[in-house]
Amino acid sequence: MPAMKRLNSREIADQLRKKIESGEYLPGSVLPSERELIETYGISSATASKVTGLLKSTGLVESQVGRGVFVRRRTQLIRHAHDRYARHWREAGKAPFRAEVEAQGRAARVEVTDIARLVPEKWVNERLALPIGQEVVRRENTYFVDDHAVQIVNTYIPLSIAADTPLEVAVPGPGGIYAAFEQLGHRLTRMLEEVQARMPRTDEAQRLNASPGTPVLDVLHISYDQDETPMDVSHFVLRGDENVLTYELPTD
Repeated sequence: MPAMKRLNSREIADQLRKKIESGEYLPGSVLPSERELIETYGISSATASKVTGLLKSTGLVESQVGRGVFVRRRTQLIRHAHDRYARHWREAGKAPFRAEVEAQGRAARVEVTDIARLVPEKWVNERLALPIGQEVVRRENTYFVDDHAVQIVNTYIPLSIAADTPLEVAVPGPGGIYAAFEQLGHRLTRMLEEVQARMPRTDEAQRLNASPGTPVLDVLHISYDQDETPMDVSHFVLRGDENVLTYELPTD
């Protein structure tokens, strides 16, 4: 009788991945330990370690020190681009992120890590239709859902709009920055968003506590007022496994 073919690390990892995706291993469940992999597949400890590393690189699992490797829990936040900036949320005193998170029955928290006047990178001035080298106000935030970091946001606002206004303080008032814009005479009339997927930089992965192999969604958002003047450019970095973007667009 011919001997059974010994699987390599990638083949074993692929088997386990399929079991996760099929639901055989549910979110939060523990995967076989490296010792169990050695016994089950007749592999070396080095190969078992490679299997674990390959699974981590998919973003499907995470290690918990002293406990083992677990299937990641995934409760995705749905970002409704067509609704999150609607005026009725501002009138209710809710900023876009808080409105959409609470509407999904979850807890929102925004950590303002920095507010500064600075000369931004060239692309920011170009998107804001400002002369190159002109200062802007940058608001740097981290967004949390259920105390779990899911988004990093840098918002750039022309200094001519933001200087010495609530837009330069951590909490600009009920309804967030877009309510503050309207109080300053800049009514949001349209938006432009560009979306791409990529792998995170090291600092982004650390801030989002993302496992190796977890991609991010890179969203560049530009808001325009009633005079077609760019009000802000916001650069979002969203965990790709924690966020879903939906767009509802008119056809006429």
